[in-house]
Amino acid sequence: MKRKTTLLALAPALAFASCSEPQNQPEEGIEASESAESGMAEEIAEVPSIDAGIAVGATAPLDANFKTADGEKTLATVLEDGAAVLVFTRSVEWCPFCQTQLKGINAIVGDLQERGYKLYGVSYDSVDSQDRFSKNQMLDYNMLSDESSAAIDAFGLRDPQYTEGKALGVPYASVVVIDKDGKITAKSVSGDFKKRPTNDQLLAIVDAI
Repeated sequence: MKRKTTLLALAPALAFASCSEPQNQPEEGIEASESAESGMAEEIAEVPSIDAGIAVGATAPLDANFKTADGEKTLATVLEDGAAVLVFTRSVEWCPFCQTQLKGINAIVGDLQERGYKLYGVSYDSVDSQDRFSKNQMLDYNMLSDESSAAIDAFGLRDPQYTEGKALGVPYASVVVIDKDGKITAKSVSGDFKKRPTNDQLLAIVDAI
């Protein structure tokens, strides 16, 4: 078996153009600052990553609860369908970086399936918001809703810089790979929400396991 890795530094990576989002920024400011720079991207040498969340090799929180269009599911129930790649993202409603990422990873659903993984997007948005986004973008993978951010907290991925306002409860932009038995086999946690792994890098995370 190939060596397991956290891939804390991935290169090259897709980095969205710089914009500021100061702590406790008003809701209008978050949306305006992100929308103003959406769609702009550049290649950078390295993704700045951080050591956050449950460690690789540990068991994921199998009792973490999500809401879906088909009803509530625990992580254990999700894994009954096989190994999973969870892409934690901030919001399908107001974060253009997240919207771009979620649309982009739709292109590798088949590649992940060939490798034995199902892809899921995770955000604190409501099921209705996720369902609307998924249908509008014709996504071929499922979204998991965590409105209370309880599952995000169970994974240890809440971004602590936000203490109020719209962004309260959002996760770090993260990729977590979990085998069918619930063990975390790889992860990548970005310290900068504007910088996410490319599709090739996401596949590399899986291939390195």
